Amino acid sequence: MAPSWRSLTAQLALKRHFHHVEWYLALAHTFDRHNQIPLQCLAVFQGDVITAIFPFRTMKLQIGTISLRAIQLASDPTEAQTARDFVVAPTLSGTSFFSGFLQFMAQNDPQWDVVSLPGILADSLAATTLKSSPKLPILESAGGAWGRMEFLTCGNETKPFSRLSKGFRQNLRTSHHKIDPSDVKFECASTEHDLMRLLPEFLKVESSGWKGEVGTSALKIPAMETFLRQLISQFGPSGSCEIHLMRVSDQPISALFGIVTDNIWYIFRIGYDEAYHRASPGHLIIENLLTQRSTQRPFNVLTPYNAPPWFHAWKPDQTVRVSNVLVFRPSPEGIKLGQQVQTVMRNAQK
Repeated sequence: MAPSWRSLTAQLALKRHFHHVEWYLALAHTFDRHNQIPLQCLAVFQGDVITAIFPFRTMKLQIGTISLRAIQLASDPTEAQTARDFVVAPTLSGTSFFSGFLQFMAQNDPQWDVVSLPGILADSLAATTLKSSPKLPILESAGGAWGRMEFLTCGNETKPFSRLSKGFRQNLRTSHHKIDPSDVKFECASTEHDLMRLLPEFLKVESSGWKGEVGTSALKIPAMETFLRQLISQFGPSGSCEIHLMRVSDQPISALFGIVTDNIWYIFRIGYDEAYHRASPGHLIIENLLTQRSTQRPFNVLTPYNAPPWFHAWKPDQTVRVSNVLVFRPSPEGIKLGQQVQTVMRNAQK
């Protein structure tokens, strides 16, 4: 399916990392390696041509006292609160094909109550497709604390540093003086060999602070470490994966792991040695990434793949709203269940 998937993705005007088959090949291997719920893909064909792909996992969702059997659009190994999307040919995204797709699923698979679509971007193919299916029993809610994805434009025609506040620019200058500049070195890996060489140092740095203490670093989550290695395997051959390190006296104190595709640099994981927190090494490594972007794989947009508070200092100039969507089985029973869930969610907000 991979060649056909790539052909479908190539048709998309707005491509993001979760449209590429390499992301899901890495996911599928990770789920299999760690005996997790497997990744499955439903494909829609027109003749012999794939025109839509729905990568999902079967889940149990608990909303109040209601237990739901869900088909959930896939995200990453930890089901993090991150954006995701269908892969749909432009000719289908504005049609009612999703209604027919759900009808087919309802007739052929009795083992689900709801299609769960957490993290749907307002400009996504999924959002366009859902708007074209008004008769489906759809329940949409805001994405909560992670209800947006932020982007920093940094192409040749823009000057990302000019948008920064006077105070933050001064903080960056001060941070440079807190470490002897002669001891500082930045390093970037983008080949498979170099990525695997720097990966142990990245893992160590990311786990050296609070992430390691609370167990959320990749080094403390075996499936996440496997996923990073698989991203290197899948995106590395095309130069679409990068690790950046900031060193002081040859010791790494800050690190970035990212995917670079379709002119977007996705900060997938970031970490720093908290012994150097006064020097803001996390911000300094991003400053270096932006400064050196013309010498590395080119990109015009930087995003942390959601909207963490620390990113606000960089004055992201594009914000896309994120919604959580539940699409219930298109049947009288499904409509009734959707109404019950809506009541529970409404009462929980009071």
